[in-house]
This record gives sequence, structure tokens and C-alpha cells, in this order.
Amino acid sequence: MVQDLAVKNMNELTAAQFASLQNLTVSAHQEVLGKSFNESIEDWRSAIHDQVLGLCFLIEVQPVGLTLIKKQPSHSASIHGLKISTPWQGRGLGHRAFRLAVDHLKIAWPDVTLLELAVDAENLPAITIYRAAGMSDSGPVFQGPNGREHHMKLQLKA
Repeated sequence: MVQDLAVKNMNELTAAQFASLQNLTVSAHQEVLGKSFNESIEDWRSAIHDQVLGLCFLIEVQPVGLTLIKKQPSHSASIHGLKISTPWQGRGLGHRAFRLAVDHLKIAWPDVTLLELAVDAENLPAITIYRAAGMSDSGPVFQGPNGREHHMKLQLKA
């Protein structure tokens, strides 16, 4: 059985944890769809830090995944590159990581009322995670930078 998954702001990681996070990998196909761990970390480093949450997912003290949440206009936010490292995939961690990220978002930015994302139309595991969490398609599948994508949304407050 997998231990509990925790979430931590990336700027709160120890040097050893951050180095471990940088060494995590996903498949080449997943990198095309949602960037590598290092590309996501560079996006976080180059962002305006009060406009992005860099979240690391850990089992005990070991990083196993990450995501970025970016503040958008009109009380909304978008989630980018939620990823779980290849050795940890297939254990339900994506579902748990998404819920933790949403909970963290609600605390960090209580004024945000809508969470949005775009996901590759063929990424059925991710779509399953997002729909199970209550996200809905906000329109038809569209042509994105890497192929056909769903635009999904989740209302955080009524």
C-alpha cells in the first residue's frame, strides 16, 4: 500500500528534496504533452511568484510529482503540468495529487472561484482524474499547440 501523499510549496523544499524533484522523469510522450519536470521547474522559477503556486507532491519526504497553478484574471486560476513520476504512476496518486492541489489553491488564493485547464484529448487517465474531481468540459475539443485538447473547468465557489 502506498503511504499518504502530501503537498508542499516548491520554495519550501530542502536542497536535497529539490535536487530529487529535478531528477524525476515521465515518459517522452508525457513530456510532449505536459513538459518535463525540469521544464516545469524552469517555468516556476521564471514566473512572478505571487502569480504562481509551484506544488510538489511527496510520499513521506520523497518528491514524486509536481504541478503549477497560475493566477488568471477575473478570480480564476489554471493548472499546468500535473505530473507524477513514472515509477509512481498507476497507483491512484494523480487523483490524490489533484485533490491536494485544489485544496492548497483554495487556502492560498481564497478569492479564486474557478479552476481551468487544457488537457490532451487522448490523455484518458488525466481526463478521468479531472472528471472524477468534478471538472466539466467547457466547450468542444479544440486544436491546441500539441494536438486536440479538452478545456475543462471546476467551479470552486458558488
